[in-house]
Amino acid sequence: MKTMIRSIVIAFLLTGFFVSGCLKEKGKREYEMQLLFDNGEVYKDDGTLDETKLSEYDGKAVYTTVFNDYYFLKVNDKLICSGPLIIINGKHGDIYFEGAYTRKGRAYIVDDGYFEVIWRDDAGDPLTNSVLTGKWTLKRK
Repeated sequence: MKTMIRSIVIAFLLTGFFVSGCLKEKGKREYEMQLLFDNGEVYKDDGTLDETKLSEYDGKAVYTTVFNDYYFLKVNDKLICSGPLIIINGKHGDIYFEGAYTRKGRAYIVDDGYFEVIWRDDAGDPLTNSVLTGKWTLKRK
């Protein structure tokens, strides 16, 4: 009897681990992120996405390897993030992202996110007229 109960418990645990593993995006597929600036500039980058749990945050986050390896916190059906932005042509600054996401299967999709960038000089000071805004998108390739 104990062996049968133990086998049932193990089967439930293994099923739970399998199902929870299937519900997370694990960085196996490429994603494309686009920054569509209001002034017409467009920056694109490809990378992976990995859903993870942050120990210091009571919730989940999405880790991406696009642009600067951002951690997006999942808050009320939105992805939010802030951090440094470095573009290949030498531009650098700070960026803030916010965007509602949807999921189709395990894939995350952001169609109409908002971002704001503060471009900075080499000393880290904001440039004149340096605050730019735009839309960002994220989709699985």
